[in-house]
Amino acid sequence: MQNDQELVIQFQQSSQKEAAFTQLLKRHQQKVYYQIKRMVNDHADADDVAQQVWIKVWSKLDGFKMESEFSTWLFRVAYNETLNFIEKQKKQSSHNLSTEILDYENASSGSDNPKSTAIQIALEQAIKQLPEKQRFVFMLRYFDELSYEKIAEISGTTVGGAKANFHQALKKMEEILKKD
Repeated sequence: MQNDQELVIQFQQSSQKEAAFTQLLKRHQQKVYYQIKRMVNDHADADDVAQQVWIKVWSKLDGFKMESEFSTWLFRVAYNETLNFIEKQKKQSSHNLSTEILDYENASSGSDNPKSTAIQIALEQAIKQLPEKQRFVFMLRYFDELSYEKIAEISGTTVGGAKANFHQALKKMEEILKKD
């Protein structure tokens, strides 16, 4: 099985562009989707953003210089596309918090434990209240268990900045959750 770097080289040499891209897509599609989903919360929106990410990857992959890992570059593209989407959403309309809670409750209604569902809702709502950069760093560290070095590469900050964002996110979430 080829590694990401070999697939990128294969793509850039144009011999089997589609086959190489398909392998990269299959390998990373789920992680990209979940990274986006954690930031936008809606399945359809996450799907749309993920599609935009893969379109951008297809169009920009020829210029990828392999100065970082492909996955780091990919997550950076996903991060930027997600931020662009969120900005567009903010401009188009304001979110109705009660509708979001209802949607979340409906989506997680299959849970057997009502207390668990309440905790999940509280956590999701606390995460939504974080500034975008802190939310992104928190999710990469907490859910994806990435190192601060990898988070710094993806988010375009320093390792110290990534640590500070994570620490600030934890403090804010603790304050938010104590209020509820």
